[in-house]
Amino acid sequence: MYKIVKAEKLADVIYLMDVEAPRVARHCQPGQFVIVKMDEKGERIPLTICDYDREAGTVTIVFQPVGASTTKIAGLQAGDYFRDFTGPLGRPSEFVDEDIEDLKKKKILFVAGGVGAAPVYPQVKWMKEHGIDVDVIVGSKTKDMLILEDEMKAVAGNYYPCTDDGTYGHAGMVTTKIEKLVEEGNHYDVCVAIGPMIMMK
Repeated sequence: MYKIVKAEKLADVIYLMDVEAPRVARHCQPGQFVIVKMDEKGERIPLTICDYDREAGTVTIVFQPVGASTTKIAGLQAGDYFRDFTGPLGRPSEFVDEDIEDLKKKKILFVAGGVGAAPVYPQVKWMKEHGIDVDVIVGSKTKDMLILEDEMKAVAGNYYPCTDDGTYGHAGMVTTKIEKLVEEGNHYDVCVAIGPMIMMK
């Protein structure tokens, strides 16, 4: 059994949980995921690892309820337990295996849409821990839908929020912010985009 030590609602339909899973926390890398199972009858749900604390032995997951199982999981509180919390699974971000000095020579841009900020954050945090400054653009429909903003500001070289309704940060989609940054003379060697299919396209 894996204890939920923190459960909070980040935005209208986005939830964050810190889960006690020391073995997973010891071994996970940015870009990996876990599979959770709420109880004996629950289905297996893959969820991105948003953050991890090796000392505390906790792993942070962020998710949007989209079906019966994730809707049930959203109802869990601190003190409740997951039946299974399997991981880390999947391949880490390709950056983990690259030469740090080579990465420092590159100008890297991360672009996140909506809940895509969750898998972007651990990669940006890893960059910061290795002395690499990266630019980060995060977009959402409204300011209230932006997640992990304080965390992202703390690790990004430059942080650019965008809102579709124009009430906060850059007015418009993340793609128009990219165009603006390039027009201002920024050159990017690598762009990592995580979000809705239409945004990534």
